[in-house]
Amino acid sequence: MKRSYSSLNSISTKRLKTKNESLKNSSSLTSDSLTFFVDISKNSFINYLHIPPIIFKHQLYSLKSNNRTLIDCELQEMFNQNQIRLFHSHHGIMLMFTSDYHLIIERQLSEHNLSSLSIEKTRLKQRFIQDLLPKYIRLSIDKNTLENEFKLNTNDIHLLIQLGLLLPKQINEYWFSLPNLSSFITCLDKGRRTLLQMLSRRTYKEIPMNEFRLRDMKKNCLLGFDYHIYDLIGANLAHIIDAPTGPIVRLGPEKV
Repeated sequence: MKRSYSSLNSISTKRLKTKNESLKNSSSLTSDSLTFFVDISKNSFINYLHIPPIIFKHQLYSLKSNNRTLIDCELQEMFNQNQIRLFHSHHGIMLMFTSDYHLIIERQLSEHNLSSLSIEKTRLKQRFIQDLLPKYIRLSIDKNTLENEFKLNTNDIHLLIQLGLLLPKQINEYWFSLPNLSSFITCLDKGRRTLLQMLSRRTYKEIPMNEFRLRDMKKNCLLGFDYHIYDLIGANLAHIIDAPTGPIVRLGPEKV
């Protein structure tokens, strides 16, 4: 029986809650920021997109713009310890908790018919999840490493590409990937366009944050206002101005 991510809502929510509680016990700047984004977006990701939360590195920067070096160091340490996985995208570096990435891999293997059935699934799962991911902490990997170090053959590699877990980068080199990202990217782009259009219609291309937050944008910003506004700011498409009456969101990058 196929297992859809929607059927795992309760399990995934429990995992996120446990993970969130563990993050709250950490005092690191990056853990605090990750906790914030998990809190505001987990229900939307699971209910609308049927995937665990995906967070962009630039969203973390937008919360703590003066601590980018520290965030990079802490993210790298979490990556080195296999707590998170980092992924390349045209929208920026994405991250997902490793345990959630494992859940996606298991779903992909269970929902696709493999030629050798359970034996092939078990072998591939062990070599990718248990052998490769804990030891390999880069955004991409080459065919030689896959074959010689992790004993994945050409058929394995083709299957990982088919499952959306590897994405061709160039000849014999692949990005690690998250499958079925199109719905997420569509949702992200729609949220960006909505916020940018609202800002562009204003005389001075700016809106007080409190007023902005009250706008009815649920249909176009499915991941929540905070998730989308910090994506916008982190991507340098808008910036925050501190004012006596409260923060103001202004269209365009911050002038240095």
